[in-house]
Amino acid sequence: MDEIQQVRVEILGRPFNIGTPKSEHETLMQAVKMLNEKIIAIQSSGRVIENDKIVIMAALNLAHDLLKFTMHGDLAIGDFERKIQGMIKLCEDTLA
Repeated sequence: MDEIQQVRVEILGRPFNIGTPKSEHETLMQAVKMLNEKIIAIQSSGRVIENDKIVIMAALNLAHDLLKFTMHGDLAIGDFERKIQGMIKLCEDTLA
């Protein structure tokens, strides 16, 4: 079994400690990078001001991107569900 490690990440300039299997550390870091990039893109559009709405829109955009991959058979459904659950938790933690 893969050992769980605590990883410190920053989202919207706020620090978070997230538990992740060591084998998924790089994937988590890529997910955080993608989320932050989506957040910056939404912030720069100037249309959404509240942080909670920005995070929700960024998560929705990423979930939509994942769905597009799933529809083309590029991602196994179990992986998809796990990634969505992780994004939901990350959003909930951010909004808390």
